[in-house]
Amino acid sequence: MSGSDPTTATFESTSRFVETSVGRIHYHEAGSGPVLLCIHGGAPGAFGWGNFGYNLDDWSRSFRVLIVDLPGYGLSDRPEISGGRYSFYAKSFLEMLTALDVDKAHVLGMATGGAAAIKMAIEAPDRVESLILVSSAGGLPMFTPSPSEGQKVIASYYGGTGPTRERMRDYLDMIVFDSSCITEDIIDERYDASIQPEFMTNAPEGHGIRTVNEPVWKDLDQIKARTLVVWGRDNRVQGYDNALFMLTRIPDVQVHIFGRTGLWVPFERKAEFSGVLRAFIDSGDPA
Repeated sequence: MSGSDPTTATFESTSRFVETSVGRIHYHEAGSGPVLLCIHGGAPGAFGWGNFGYNLDDWSRSFRVLIVDLPGYGLSDRPEISGGRYSFYAKSFLEMLTALDVDKAHVLGMATGGAAAIKMAIEAPDRVESLILVSSAGGLPMFTPSPSEGQKVIASYYGGTGPTRERMRDYLDMIVFDSSCITEDIIDERYDASIQPEFMTNAPEGHGIRTVNEPVWKDLDQIKARTLVVWGRDNRVQGYDNALFMLTRIPDVQVHIFGRTGLWVPFERKAEFSGVLRAFIDSGDPA
């Protein structure tokens, strides 16, 4: 199991902000070359660095990496979400790319971030060079139960007596195959983020708001970008049958499924995932 050593690029040294019409978006930036925009998943205490910070040193050797905080998460502003949630996120990140003078990007989305990436690819196909969907929302389970075990855990995190560090431990243990890779520092980091008052009030996984999650699975056939779908066979939040559904619907697609791996593929399979990612992007490079 890889991913236990944190990146040497620090949170502070890579931290940036950019203004958009929905407020400030916080992101991390490192490296040069083709732009790789990384959109994290939505769950209690989620934020960009928490999902992808462990990969930044490696990926920044090949790409100009932009790791975002979704609006409402991390250090990004907490705007009121109007309309569909995924379209709102897509609009935010397209504006972000424009503000940073980025015409096109390879877009990597994990879980909720995957559905936002799908919306970007559908609504602005000229801006998305390729699409990488990891344990992505926006599919359709064909044989696993819905809601899944993991979705129930997420939905109950703030219920009853409220969030606790043990609940966060249980959640993090559930999203990986081998829970020994979840350190006390990771638990503390996510738990502390999950109990920030503004997050609990305003984020979709907090108490305060309910949002509309569009059925993007209906529009997967509209994706024009080359697409890589990556999953863990042992994902207890989004079963790998979602990946198989995407395989049947996205026109230009390939699927990679790791055994003995849960939802958090870039962390659990750090080196292997990076190899698959680079090979996919390089295979589409006309040079």
